[in-house]
Amino acid sequence: MNEIIIRNYYSIGTGKSKGIYEAINNNDCKFVIDYYKSGHNLNIIDERKETLLHKASRNNHYEVFDLLLKLGVNYHQKNIYGETPLHLACRYRSHHVVEVIVFEGFDVNERDRNNVAPLHIAASRGSQEIIHSLISAGAKINISDENGLKPIHYAVHSGRNEIIRLFLNYGASLLECDERNNNVLHIAALKGDNNLISYILRHMVVTNSLNIHHQTPLHLASISCDVNTIKKLLAQGYDPLIKDINGKTPLDLAKENHRYENYDFLLSFINSPQYKNQFSGYPLHQAVLHNDMSYVEQVLTEDNINERDYFNRTILYHAINMHNVNLVKKCLKLGANLQNVDEFNQAALLIAIYNNNPKIIKLLLQAGANPNEIYYDRTYLYRAILRNNYEVVKLLIEYNADVNYVDHRNRTIYSYALDYASIEIQELLLQYLKK
Repeated sequence: MNEIIIRNYYSIGTGKSKGIYEAINNNDCKFVIDYYKSGHNLNIIDERKETLLHKASRNNHYEVFDLLLKLGVNYHQKNIYGETPLHLACRYRSHHVVEVIVFEGFDVNERDRNNVAPLHIAASRGSQEIIHSLISAGAKINISDENGLKPIHYAVHSGRNEIIRLFLNYGASLLECDERNNNVLHIAALKGDNNLISYILRHMVVTNSLNIHHQTPLHLASISCDVNTIKKLLAQGYDPLIKDINGKTPLDLAKENHRYENYDFLLSFINSPQYKNQFSGYPLHQAVLHNDMSYVEQVLTEDNINERDYFNRTILYHAINMHNVNLVKKCLKLGANLQNVDEFNQAALLIAIYNNNPKIIKLLLQAGANPNEIYYDRTYLYRAILRNNYEVVKLLIEYNADVNYVDHRNRTIYSYALDYASIEIQELLLQYLKK
């Protein structure tokens, strides 16, 4: 045994633990060293396929964890759930153990059997120190679990605004979607976290986004949230009469799920002058939201194509959000303005990028949309790379997106691809960088 190891750790602990597992729990390095010197095997695995490193990762005692590593305990052994010691260190908020693992250079993106990465767990547990350590060591902020959930989605489960803000500062987006096309606001609404929804709404730049069930966050909030939250969603332009894939409105879902306070409020709102002022007073825009295409076909013309609703949103804005490809085509044919389609002065292409719809993105690029516009210090190509979407990256490059762009952090597009994108995207960028 290395004398440096003994000198560094033999003074830690009493050596009086009753067994190796108790010694691990008590950070009794003296016992561990004596146990090892007496010929015992430290590479023992229990019925959950956990090593002593798994046990040590739970208690934030970096000394005994580091000692076990130096004595040759196998870090790469996974438990029955496919978890490494880093997964458990994140779950138990063992920041000092995380620091040891990071220092030793182990893979911080290794996933368990459900494709959950350590950063997912750290986000859900709300540990800012661990999140910082993992991302600084190369953890991918856009890594997906088996359901397409990103770390920022897991951050919703922490219930803490500052964790959401931390991921936003690292470049994540509230509009990141899982495999069901739920964005961060959908997930917060599903969880029924009224406080977190209030925070997210202050930073959302797209309204009435649909998941695969054609539900907006208001559909989910009508089931899980309180009246005050519903009021806030309505004030942002979330329409209470949009129908989901089963023909159900937020009003219907509130009633079916016995959320009678929400139902009564929504019913009263729909019958109020305020509803007419904000929603039904703009029948063409509302027809788009309600998928009443017969009315749209009759009324939509070159003269009204760029008219705005109460919330300063255009027909094209709503068509993109509703993923209505045919209506987008019609809007473009009638001369829809591609710039400044909403209250945030955002371009139509940005809304399509947010909605991750390649067909609509291509239509807009064909119509002359600028692929090199920058919103919130991010290019469209950056956004597509962060979503690891090869099809959209290829589209943007084919329409002359700047692959040589260097951002305000002095980073190239390719450097982000190395961090966040697939090998296929990296190779695609290299082809164009060489031209």
